[in-house]
Amino acid sequence: MTSMRRPNHPVPKPRRVFQRRRRVPAGVVFRQLSAVVLMLAGSCGIIIGLQRLPEQVDVVLLVSEAVADLIRGVQQLLEAFLGLAAVVLIAALVILATVLMLGGLWRLLRLILMLTGRPSQGRR
Repeated sequence: MTSMRRPNHPVPKPRRVFQRRRRVPAGVVFRQLSAVVLMLAGSCGIIIGLQRLPEQVDVVLLVSEAVADLIRGVQQLLEAFLGLAAVVLIAALVILATVLMLGGLWRLLRLILMLTGRPSQGRR
């Protein structure tokens, strides 16, 4: 038997085209307004502090020392990279020398065995 039930489709909501907008909650407005006021007050305070800074500190000297420190830091970093590259190069040379020495000894051993006339089993 077949039942005559309707499928469970959601009922479409009527479109809100010409309806009035809902009011924005007062809490959201207060939160946004307080954020705006705090941000503007903070920016004004920072600007006033920056305007008074040259009276208390020699800005040119401060900037030049900062640039000099930055240059010294980059120089030390490059020197460290150069030292690391030297260590890596020395390690690579040690590994190369070891491989060459082992290869040479292995060939010398095969040459000595060939010259002494030891019969080889050959390849199978």
